[in-house]
Amino acid sequence: MKKNMLWIALAALIIPALTRGLWFYRGIPHQPELATLDYQALTISQPPLKTPNPAGDEALKQTSGAVLFDLTHVNQYQAPEVQSLKEAIEERGGKVEFMTNAALLEDKLKYASAYVVISPSTAFTADELRMVQDYVERGGRLLVFTDATRGLLYYDYASDTVINLPDANIVNPLLSPFGITVNNDYLYNVKEHEGNFRNVFFGDFGKNELTFGLKQVALYGTHSVKSTSGLTLLRGTESTLSSVNDAHDPAEGGAAISGNGNVLAFGDFTFLTSPYKTVADNATLINNIADFTLGGKQMITLANFPYIFTQPVVQVYPSSKIQLTAETIDAISELQVSLRYVGATMEMADKAPRDGDILVLGTFTPSDDLLDFTDPFNIKFDETSDTITVKNFGEIGRAGNGILLFEKNIKGNTLTLLADTPEDLLSLLSAVTSGSLSGCVVQGDIGICSVGYGGDTSGDTSESTATAEPTSGEATPTPTTIPAG
Repeated sequence: MKKNMLWIALAALIIPALTRGLWFYRGIPHQPELATLDYQALTISQPPLKTPNPAGDEALKQTSGAVLFDLTHVNQYQAPEVQSLKEAIEERGGKVEFMTNAALLEDKLKYASAYVVISPSTAFTADELRMVQDYVERGGRLLVFTDATRGLLYYDYASDTVINLPDANIVNPLLSPFGITVNNDYLYNVKEHEGNFRNVFFGDFGKNELTFGLKQVALYGTHSVKSTSGLTLLRGTESTLSSVNDAHDPAEGGAAISGNGNVLAFGDFTFLTSPYKTVADNATLINNIADFTLGGKQMITLANFPYIFTQPVVQVYPSSKIQLTAETIDAISELQVSLRYVGATMEMADKAPRDGDILVLGTFTPSDDLLDFTDPFNIKFDETSDTITVKNFGEIGRAGNGILLFEKNIKGNTLTLLADTPEDLLSLLSAVTSGSLSGCVVQGDIGICSVGYGGDTSGDTSESTATAEPTSGEATPTPTTIPAG
């Protein structure tokens, strides 16, 4: 009995397992051969590379000029990232300055051929916007580079959120007076790209010197840029879309230039860096940009003071009414030091120069040797009157005022300083030597400067004091002698 129970128990265990095994049995397993990649035949897509050849078959044309790179607005770049553009500018004879003091902007824009702003994170002030706009209107050039991969992230403790501040928001107030807008997006192309859908190729170019010699350009994470009055320089294919609406806009592209040709905006600056500068025709584009930076020629006016002279030597001519006293020689020596600051030397002239850069010293008393310098401004001197008549100003008082007359021509620039007395002229010369016209009102090529007093505002009461009867109970005043000097 016990043996039967044992067999029944074994059967209850074995038969179900055996039945399950037979039911699911699929035969003896065989491990299939795994397919492996043919690594030797594997090829990886490479971007089209070109070796930069900035000079071509001819030597580069040497052009002097100073290019300012802004570093005063928490700019999202480092100096080595723009080394390719810096080298291209210096190869052409230009000078590159990285500006770190915002207080010097107005002074430096007076002599700069171009002002370069790259991916800023802090806003431009109203004064800075005015300075840049005036600078461009004088003929200076503005270059703005943004980048969709750069921007400022900061934590808002009030809302407990991370906020993204794109550089497009910062540069648009700078660009809007010139009809250019940078959109807060990025361009992409999933059909044709340089290894990544955000690395966009551009092969359709607006006709401009900046696009000369270009067949294909690659930008990396670029905002789209458009100009209402200018020209779109880099246009993508129909499959190049904006991340904002996944649509193609033929009026937008990777770069644009203003209608006056002095303002250039890019949606990307990664193409300036290594190794992206060697992709496609990026190196040619960088060289064209370097030519653009040095092509700006400001219209020199008194607003550019003290950078109004263009020759290495400035001739100082005291007119016949001016005596070279010790005080005058001292003032001229300080002028000599000031001119060195702007890269010029000084020479004294004993007769009126006919060409070159000239600084003339004279008074309101007419003289024959001053006529060539004052006649073009139609100033009316009247020795019998306390005023003189100046274009754009009307009648001004002779006493305490000085006049600056600036004339620009092919042979050189001339600055004429006029005042009523030799003492006032020395004060005017001192103001010019200081390098600032903060005490002057400038209208075009004429400036009126306060250098003294226009009259006795206190009044002369000596006679009334001497003849007045003393009031009862008051002591008679005793005259006091004030020593001269």
